[in-house]
Amino acid sequence: MDPLTCSLAVLVSAALGGSGDARALPVTMQDDAIMLHRTPAQIQAATRRMARLGVDRVRLTAGWSVLAPDPESRKKPQFNAADPDAYPQEQWSRLDRAVTAVTTAGLDPQIDVAFWAPRWAVARKRKARRGRYRWKPNAQLFGQFAEAVARRYSGRHRDPARPGRRLPAVHLWTTWNEPNHPSFLLPQWERVDGNWEPYSPHLYREMHEQAYASLKRIDPENQVLLGGTAALGSSARGHNRGIPPLRFLRELACVDRRGRPLERPECDDFEPLQADGYAHHPYSLYDSPDASSPNPDDVMLGDLDRLSDMLERLYRTGRITTRLPIFVTEYGYETNPPDVVRGVSLRQQARYHGLATFLAWKQQDVSLFAQFLLNDVEPPEGAKGPIEESADWQTGLYFNNGEPKPAVQAFKMPFWAEKQLLPGGEFVALFGQVRPNSGRKRMEVEMQGPNDTWIPVQTYETRPAGDPNCGSDTTSFLTDVEGFFLRITPYQGRATYRARWIKADGKSEYGVPIPVR
Repeated sequence: MDPLTCSLAVLVSAALGGSGDARALPVTMQDDAIMLHRTPAQIQAATRRMARLGVDRVRLTAGWSVLAPDPESRKKPQFNAADPDAYPQEQWSRLDRAVTAVTTAGLDPQIDVAFWAPRWAVARKRKARRGRYRWKPNAQLFGQFAEAVARRYSGRHRDPARPGRRLPAVHLWTTWNEPNHPSFLLPQWERVDGNWEPYSPHLYREMHEQAYASLKRIDPENQVLLGGTAALGSSARGHNRGIPPLRFLRELACVDRRGRPLERPECDDFEPLQADGYAHHPYSLYDSPDASSPNPDDVMLGDLDRLSDMLERLYRTGRITTRLPIFVTEYGYETNPPDVVRGVSLRQQARYHGLATFLAWKQQDVSLFAQFLLNDVEPPEGAKGPIEESADWQTGLYFNNGEPKPAVQAFKMPFWAEKQLLPGGEFVALFGQVRPNSGRKRMEVEMQGPNDTWIPVQTYETRPAGDPNCGSDTTSFLTDVEGFFLRITPYQGRATYRARWIKADGKSEYGVPIPVR
């Protein structure tokens, strides 16, 4: 490799986030429709499929209103809310099965201690749609519920379904889900002296503090994530208007836009926030994963640097006790078919997954990436026509009947290619991964030639600045130990590239082709 190309490889590595060191990026998957509402055989089959795809974790919801006794009662029943054995035991069985199936498949479970609240635990008792009570949940009662869940999945609680055995331990937790979204917490804003002021961040801070203390008390090794925030907020204000995530985070830390402490009653007793990470759901919706929201307080995937900067500032000013890595705990694209309202094409979903994985991988403080749903959610009962059938989430790698989408292969082998213009000319940066992350893999990158033939291209290994060993130029190369690679090749005009995994048995598997213009 000549010195000029070698120096350019260093520049590309720096520009794209390559550090030269192997970097793990575990991926979590959530599909409560399967994991909490299917038969044991279907749940076990789903977790085995997740493991084969290369999933590392499975995210599950411990629904407060689902597990609590008498959730429709206006008056709190008499029971020890911190004791899992004081809850209706049949309600635990679904979550028990899911946690057990996840660990049996060799994966790690994580739990959101989350929505919605039982009626007796909220301030406003009026009937909510389908029992979705969320108006000012009682933070102390929520902390007791978190303790009950933590005790059950501490690794020390007996398993009712397997005499003589213990339920598996869970060590990664999130407190609530999208507290900046009105579907999960109300009110978002309240009127104070005639002005709308954020309310949900201060309510959520109390809830998080209570749950954090409970989870750490049961096991100090538990990792507890703050936030779980939605990517976007509303430009309007009102009880039902979501708060943009960075505005929510500033209020949570009791600072204004310039970092000055807020002078509000809710902040009088503020203590620095405690957590082990910050969970976020940076959906890009219809846009490409690298798109940026025009609202500077929103955080889509292409805006993760905004969140990183905010967390660092809050740490440096003492509003957070430690530096918080980012955990992307929910992400994905709905497809058309079947979603005629919000869906992108099947091919676009597959290509977007490669770019999204690349964006998350190059952001050094991102510790977890996500795929929301294994299978599309079945249409609502009684739905008439494609619009009503599109009401629920359709971000699965598979259709709801189990048929695979092109995104299945994109998930197993994320791949992205893009042109880079540098002083020495034009190059194509090539990023990819092979899941599961079980050591180095032999790879090639191919370019589509005449008559749809695929030709291996010579690629160059990128190196960090100061590395005395320049990258090798070759058609065949190895990934790092985590299954990732980042390489470059000279730009040869418009072309389509794909990754080829050369398996130990000589067989090949291919990533989704990516056009470069």
